[in-house]
Amino acid sequence: MEPPYQAGSILVRVNTLQGKKMVESGLQSGDFSIPESWPSCLLPPADLEGLQQKVAAVQRELEDFKGEALKAIRYLEDAFCEMNGALAQQEEQAARVKQRLREEEDRGVVRNKVLTFLLPREKQLREHCRRLEGLLLGRSHEALGLPRKIQAN
Repeated sequence: MEPPYQAGSILVRVNTLQGKKMVESGLQSGDFSIPESWPSCLLPPADLEGLQQKVAAVQRELEDFKGEALKAIRYLEDAFCEMNGALAQQEEQAARVKQRLREEEDRGVVRNKVLTFLLPREKQLREHCRRLEGLLLGRSHEALGLPRKIQAN
């Protein structure tokens, strides 16, 4: 079945100065123009009115979509900012934990050095105390006149 009208190539002139605005804000009426040499009755008026209604519906859908897209973008931006804030807090907390760990490791190193020094010194002091006790007990037993065997008990 043939269409009720015969159409050849349609020449459409685009205002390039408005091209950037069309991309940023969407298509507006008047952005496209048809040369005046074209006859104004390409489509029957009923078809033209239906087409205009469809175009208006598509434009409304486009505006709705743009609104929803902007809302989704704002939501994502908010979520991104919130995640960045949480990440910054986590990084600060991790830095504090690392600092405490370094401090604890430093304390551990100091403890090990102190123990390394004190343990042999303690051993020396214990031996010295045993010798002194031995001398003291040995002399006190001798002073009492007790034999050496008894003092070992």
